[in-house]
Order: sequence, then structure tokens, then C-alpha cells
Amino acid sequence: MDQNPQTTFLRPSKASKALVFIDPKTGDPIALPHVQTPTTSTPASLLVQPPTKSSRASSRSCSLKAVKEINLIPDAITSAPKQSLAVSGRASPELDVYARPFIPKSLTSINELPGPNFDTPPVKQLDFRRYIEKSLPTQFFPPSIQPTPQDPSFDPAVGPQEHYEHYFEYHINAELEAQQRQNASYALYAHRGDTTNLQVVSFKVPGLQENSPYIEVDDVVHVRQIQDAHILQTSGLSRRDKHSDFQWTGVSYNGRVSSIQRKNETLVVRLSGPSLQPRQVLSQQRNANFKLHNLRFNLQFPVPEERFSSIWHVLPAIQRALRVVMNTNERQIMTASLRSSRVSDISSFSKDSSQTHHWIRSMLFPTEVDSRLQTSLNNLSFSRLPFDSELNWEQEKAIESIGGQNYGTLPFLISGPPGTGKTKTLVELAIQLVKNVDNVAHILFCAPSDPAADTLVRRLASHFDPTQMFRLNRTSRAFTEVPDTVLPFCYDSDDAFSLPTFKKLMAYNIVVTTCRDASLLIRTRMTNSDLYAAEHGLVAAIHPDETESFPTKLHWTALLIDEAAQAMEPEALMPLFIVAPPLESVRLPSTPLFVMAGDDYQLGPRLSLHSSPLKNSLFARLFARPVYAEHPLARAKTGKAPPILNQSMLPILRPAFANLVRNYRSHPAILAVPSSVFYNDTLLAEAPGTDRLASWSQWQGKKWPVQFHNNLSPDDMDSDGGGWFNSGEARLACWYAASLVRSELVEPKEVCIMSPFKAQVQYLRKVMRGKDYGGVFWDVDIGPTEIFQGLERGVVIICTTRSREKYVEKDKELGWGLIGMPNKMNVALTRAKFGLIVIGKKDILLQDPNWKAFLDFCERNGLMINENGLCEPIYDTDVSVRTTLEKGLLDREEGQKELKVSRALGAGSQNNGMWTSDMQEPPNVEGHEFYEHDE
Repeated sequence: MDQNPQTTFLRPSKASKALVFIDPKTGDPIALPHVQTPTTSTPASLLVQPPTKSSRASSRSCSLKAVKEINLIPDAITSAPKQSLAVSGRASPELDVYARPFIPKSLTSINELPGPNFDTPPVKQLDFRRYIEKSLPTQFFPPSIQPTPQDPSFDPAVGPQEHYEHYFEYHINAELEAQQRQNASYALYAHRGDTTNLQVVSFKVPGLQENSPYIEVDDVVHVRQIQDAHILQTSGLSRRDKHSDFQWTGVSYNGRVSSIQRKNETLVVRLSGPSLQPRQVLSQQRNANFKLHNLRFNLQFPVPEERFSSIWHVLPAIQRALRVVMNTNERQIMTASLRSSRVSDISSFSKDSSQTHHWIRSMLFPTEVDSRLQTSLNNLSFSRLPFDSELNWEQEKAIESIGGQNYGTLPFLISGPPGTGKTKTLVELAIQLVKNVDNVAHILFCAPSDPAADTLVRRLASHFDPTQMFRLNRTSRAFTEVPDTVLPFCYDSDDAFSLPTFKKLMAYNIVVTTCRDASLLIRTRMTNSDLYAAEHGLVAAIHPDETESFPTKLHWTALLIDEAAQAMEPEALMPLFIVAPPLESVRLPSTPLFVMAGDDYQLGPRLSLHSSPLKNSLFARLFARPVYAEHPLARAKTGKAPPILNQSMLPILRPAFANLVRNYRSHPAILAVPSSVFYNDTLLAEAPGTDRLASWSQWQGKKWPVQFHNNLSPDDMDSDGGGWFNSGEARLACWYAASLVRSELVEPKEVCIMSPFKAQVQYLRKVMRGKDYGGVFWDVDIGPTEIFQGLERGVVIICTTRSREKYVEKDKELGWGLIGMPNKMNVALTRAKFGLIVIGKKDILLQDPNWKAFLDFCERNGLMINENGLCEPIYDTDVSVRTTLEKGLLDREEGQKELKVSRALGAGSQNNGMWTSDMQEPPNVEGHEFYEHDE
């Protein structure tokens, strides 16, 4: 007998994907420990027979119909997925629930074998050199700026001001490495591919819909075809030993993504090189029914470093600009301004430092020095008539301030919580700047993503024609991804997006693009600095005897960035570098405007390294600087709206920011907690039509359209590495969605179900779109929390999924879940317009102070269903803990009760002032009337 027996695995039958563990000494199967199912894992109400009509009657004040009708869910979908670590819902303590799925070495080693490698050429690329030579006199361009040698004192843990270039270079490299590790975990082995011509293959890629992995058109995919070992051995193509189950055909392809169908998770890849080995030719003797497209591949998804190349190019230039202006004199002025609390002192610093002031420094590290002093109150009326008649006072005030350019030389920041009209404000601003501001003629308008940039074009399209506005796209972007209404504003050549001629490009009033695609303007030398160098150099060559410098007029006169909190600071640097004035001493009639709109309490940049400081966007970093955060008119931390400027507050630095507070999306009950927790209780609910679901029978307590369902069903880990799911929670969420749709109060497309866990999203889709619901709920939108940022739905059902406390800290470390994730929680709660349902385990959520605030709100207003399917009673609480919007709802409810009493007493006449004197106007809370659209 072998003295050192090894554990072996038996290949399971096709009926099961589980591996049988064998004792190395006895050869007998090892029985895994049995874990009992907790008695509380399934509420009793889920196990009883469907209730009869009479049994639905309840003597309690709240309805039990919601939970009892859950029993109507067919038994076929009440079990957990077959591929779970423990059907009981509790993973064995001996197993690592975060371990990657086991892949045989015979498959993984194939990716390491040497062999011929064939590159697939990219789609048509811009010839940047040729474009530049046809457009500008290149001999006048300054030489490229080389990277700065690293200072030995550099510490990546210290903020960016001292070593800006090296700080972001270090963290960008760390993020790139994290993305490479993450993409390596998405590799697929022995994965099926379908093809009809052996040069184009389509693959189903799990997670593609959720951008896991994140792939764009024309990205490289490493492809290696594999075959059954004995087939290759008989054909002489084997590249592995005879004991392997799969072997490589010997050819490696660097394929290119030709199209992405995210909805059905399909990736189409082009291959150049030897044709693939058609499986049916190699296996005719075994099975004549093999199809040509039934092939197997190993796939790897490398991260294209080109995504970061423009950032690496810009950082040295930004560092040089900071180094030039951060001389001793300016450092002293900045330090003094930060130490001074007197506005008059700061004003004198600003005047004295006017000659040393530089635009790049003031945009990245603004201080009070860069502001202007206000000595008189603002006019009651605005000087410009709005093009959009629906703008509110705060939006018009922001546009007036920016257009007047009276706040100083620093970024103007528009803070807009969900549904407050940030994009609407920027669109109106762009129109006003082009049409009504003399020194603004050419605007660069950016957003972090293509859909957000396309939205800007659609909203501007009624004000600008295709000769005035241009949507700049990278050459690899697919035409099918661009909305039909946006295509007329794009430029294409030879079946690919491209750049128009230099003359046309310079004629556009507005160029709309993503922050990253703005790099195309850098590579074609269309920055303000390069255009100035070309113009100034050419004029100086033509007039060599001219001694006086001529006035310089910059081409790009304004930069607007929407959804700025979602962009990494290095991404925002690219459009900023384009509009930056030249470093040389020039006579400028005005400097470019820089305006950003965003919300740093929603999701920030999407990153693989969750601990990275890159999560702190430029927008968020600037808003934390004293010139914004400590301004007297900043959003207060006392639970009150910002104060109104009055004579006693003068003189004051003009605020270079605006706080939007009027929400046009959600019911006040939906906004109550987010407003209190994230926005200092300052939001005003002004959306019309948010009472659409008032008649839905499942609302509890106060009957407001918010509900928390305490769910004790256990979470579990998908053994295929797909993440966490909770089958009981999924069934509950699907029932709620079906109930809402069947009530005919909402359409399926108005309902969404979200979860922060990929496996739960996949399970929800399987249940909701399966035969048990008749296959009629495909329009119910189901996805991960992140993809709903910037979107809204009528009803939102949130699955928090996590039920075991011991995994919460790991969730936080990995950036998973909704516990301890305030920004993700805020996004989830604020997508809903007229209905919000949250499903989760109360005891787990209570550990998070933000979730505790939500649960307290639900509990004190009777908006909670407990684990037994009964609604929690309403309890009285200290009025001081209620939110502003909550108080307003209670005031309105009380007013309606009084009106009903008056009518019951026969005193409903409008002439009876005793009963109606307080009912003439909507309730007023903290000086704000916010119900008038609902009344």
C-alpha cells in the first residue's frame, strides 16, 4: 500500500456537479457534516396552505394579505439553487466561502504554454500625426513634458498637493493592478463558443450585463481553442500529455471584441490567423451530430493599459503647472489666507496676489484668495430670461452667478441630491453661456460615461443644430450603442467614428464627450495651450519685428462636467488640461470657466481597488476644502436649510457653489430618511403624482408608500463563485413585484428589483422570468444597485440579501452589500418615485447607523412587517427625532383628519372659519411649502 496516500476525486455523474471527497486511507466517501436549518429561517406564514377568503379577514389594524398570499408561489421555485454550498443556508465551517471555483490544472496550464500567437488588428484608428500636420503648424508646438523624477520624500498616503503627479501615478498603477487581478478571476475555461465561419466567435460571458468583467468594443480577448484529448491525439494536434481531459490546439489568438450584447451577456470576438478547428471534422467517428459551432475555448480578459495612457501623459503637465505657480510668494499668501478668519484680510491677499495667481492651481487647490468679495445684497430678479421655464429659484440663481462670473477664479460646484435637476441646470447654463455671454464661445461639455454624455446631447438638440454641436466618440464605439437622436451630431468616416476637419471642429459652439474620450483632443493637439503656441508662433514668425505681445483669445472658454462625482480625479484632469490657459505670460481678457455638477453622497468612481483614494472624486475633494465647506451659506449641519443672505452677513465672499434642494422625483416618505441622513434634512419634495399607489392594499401603518419587510431566510454562497444569494428573499421580492403589476396600478417596466450581490440578481431574474410567473414579467427591471445610479423607477424593491453577521465585515472590505456602504444605500433608496419596498434582516441592518435611521422611521410609522408576516405596531416617539419631511406628512395627515371631522359635524361650509381657517394653505415646515403639487 502507498505509504503516503493522497486525497483523490471521483468524477461525478452528469446529474450532479458536486465533487465526492474520498478518504485516502480507506477509499470510502467522506460524509460532510450535517448542519441543521435554523427554525427561524422560514417564516411559518410561508409554509401554511393558501388562505381562504374568510381567513384573510384580520382583527388587527394592519393587513396580513401581503404575507399570506406569498403561499401562492409555486413549490417549484421555493428551493435554493442546486449549486449552493449548503442547502441549509449555512456553509460548512471547513470551507472557504470566498474561494474561487476549482479549475483542473490541465485547463489552467493551457494558458501558460508557449506557442504561435496571432494578433487581430483593431478597428480603424485615428492617424493623429497626419491629422495634426493637416491642421496646425507643428513646428511651433512646445516639446512634450517628461515625467518628473520622484522625490525621495514622496509618501502615497499623504494627499496630492505636494506631489500631485506621483500621488496619482502611484494610485492609478495600483488600480490597474487590481483590475488585472479582478479580470484574471473572470477567466473562462473549456467555455463554449459558437461560430459559423471559424473567424468570428460568440460567447456567453456571465456577469457581462453587470460589467463583470468590464469590456468595451475593440478590447483584446486572449482566446485558446481546446478539444477533447483523445480527439486531438488521433489528429496529431495534441499539445498536452495523454492523461489530460482537454488539450490545446496549439494556436493562441489575441482576438478583438466586435460587438457586445449586454442584455443577453453575449460577446462577439474577431480572430485573425489560422482558422479554428471545426469540432465535427475531428469527431466524425464519435458522433456525427456535432455542430460546427459547438467549440470549446479558454478565455482571458486583459485590461487594456491604453485606458490610462492619456492620464499618464497629462499628469506631468499638471505637475509642471503647479510647480511653476507654487512659488514662495504664493505659498505665503495661501497660508495666510487659510489662517485668517477676516474677510477683509482675505480680500487684500487676493488683490496683492493677482499677478502670481494661476488658473490650474486655483482649479485644483482653491482657497479664499481666489474668491471675490460681496458687499451688497443680490438683486431680487435675474438678468437673463431662462430658456427652460421650469427652472426653480436655486437653479436660476446658480446660472446667474456663473454667467455673471462675479464669484472669483475657482471651480463653481453645483451640489444636486437625487432628482433635483443637476443636468437640467447645466444644460440651461450651456445654452445661456453660448447665446448670452460675450466671452464664452466654445464649450467643452463632459460626463464620465457615454450614456450620460448622450443625454446631454439629447437635451441640447432642440437648441443647437449639427453645425453648432458635436458629439465626440472614440473610433471603437459601436454605432448601435448611440441613440438615433444623437447620431446626427456625430462624425464618422469609413464606418467608424472620427474627427471632422480642423475648420469644422473649431466652428462648433459645444463639443460633448466623455472625460476619457476628451483625450482625443489632447492627442490631436487641440488644447488651449497647443492652439495658443501654434497661433502665437505663426504670428511671431510672420511679424518678427513686433515687440509688443498681442491679446490672446482662447478657443475653449468653458468646461462643464456633469455627474462629476462619478469621475476619478485623474479622469477629470483630461478635459481640465484641454481648457487650461497656457503657462506663458499672456494677456487674457478672461479665463475659462470650470463648472461641475454632482452629488458626492451617491456612488463615486467605479474601481476595483475598494480602498483606493481614487474613490474620492475631484468634485468631492473640492467640496471638502474650506472655501466651500466652511462658507456661511454652505449646506448647514444643523438640520436646517442654508441661511438666506441678509445685510448683517456682509461683507462676505461670494459663494462659488449652489445647493439644489427641490426634489422632483419622489414621494416625501421616500425622501424623508435620505434627506435627514445624507443632506442635513434640507430636501423639499415637489414631485407631482407620487400618490399613484395610495390604493394598493399592502401598505401598512400610515399607508405611506414605504415598507420594510423583515426577512429571516438565510443567505448562501453560490459554489460557482457567483457570490451571495438569498432564495427566500428573492421569492418575496418577486411576489411583491407581481402583486404590484397585477394590481394594474403600475406597468412592469415601472418596477425594478435591485440587489448588491451578483448571484442574487441572477437568481431574481431566473425566478421572475420563469414559468412560475408565466414568463410575462420580462419588463420588470432587475439588476445590481450600481447600474441604477442616475436612473429612476416608479417602484423600487431593494433586496439587502445579507443575513449572517459574520460576513458583514468582509462585505465592507470587498465593497459588497449595502451595510456600511452609505453612498450605495443612498442610491438604492432614492431611485423610487411612488413606491419603495426594502427586504432584509432587521438585526443585521440595525448595526449600520444609517439603516437604523431608516428602520426607526418605518417602525415608528407602522411601515414594517415582521418575520411572522404581521405588521409592527406604531409607537409614539419624541417629535424631535422625526425628520422635516416626516413632520410635514404627519401635519398633512392631521389636517385631513380635521377636515373629515368638520364635515362629519356638518361644518364643511367654507364660510365656517372656525374649521377652515388653518386649511387655506399647504402646511409650512421650516419656512418651506413642499406639498402644493400633491394637494
